[in-house]
Amino acid sequence: MGTEKETVRLLCKSMITRLENRKTVSFPARLRQIVQDEIYGLISPFILTDEDLRERTLAKVGARAEFLQDTSFTESEQYKTAKSIVRASFGDDVLNGFYYQKTPREIAKIVREYLMRSSHIDDVYELDEELDRQIVEIMQKFNPNELH
Repeated sequence: MGTEKETVRLLCKSMITRLENRKTVSFPARLRQIVQDEIYGLISPFILTDEDLRERTLAKVGARAEFLQDTSFTESEQYKTAKSIVRASFGDDVLNGFYYQKTPREIAKIVREYLMRSSHIDDVYELDEELDRQIVEIMQKFNPNELH
């Protein structure tokens, strides 16, 4: 089972939950989903998944999704070659099935800046560097395989 966009949503949920549990940020409980959705909207374009890899590979070979069920197709040389080309375009920053298009540190900065300016966040109790470090650590420790 590979990563998908829903897995990125779960990463955002984990991020907010852990920061809140550590008393790093505070916000009204009723706004939790809004905060998670807004962070997802900001960082999801920079975190590609196995699902993105499959979809882009199929697009590259001009195939449709029903071909994914055909094992002989996904093991074909054409598919494997296209997949390696698409995979190479995703870059080298890979962690737990996520293909980061920006470094975890850059993504942490995006999240931090959101937390600092969002009207949904009551307070942030850490300095910028410490907040970035915590967010990066949460991304590094997030394991999609432990979700199932």
